[in-house]
Amino acid sequence: MREFLIFGRHLLHILRYVRGVMLVLLAALLTCAVLVAQVENMGFGDALYFTLITGLTVGYGDIAPATTTGRVVSIVAGVIGVVYVGIIVAVATRALRDAVHQDRGIRDESRNDAEGH
Repeated sequence: MREFLIFGRHLLHILRYVRGVMLVLLAALLTCAVLVAQVENMGFGDALYFTLITGLTVGYGDIAPATTTGRVVSIVAGVIGVVYVGIIVAVATRALRDAVHQDRGIRDESRNDAEGH
């Protein structure tokens, strides 16, 4: 449990550095959802669902754009989603690396204290 808390602290610390980029990407995805809703003549809820599923590259296929503009917006949403997920993976990877290094340091310090160094 201690290791998870160390990881969580590092994750939140690193997320502070990229929060601006992530907020801009989220705003871009919301804009894509608004565009899809208008162009494809669907409700905002369906458009948001479609945009997020497309951005996560899941693409269930239950909703598909019928217009050229809708398809272009879908491609943009997919690219934005890949970048967004990539940032999340990079941040989590860095946080895990930092947590492991910190945990090793804590263990080395306690071992040295126990040995009397």
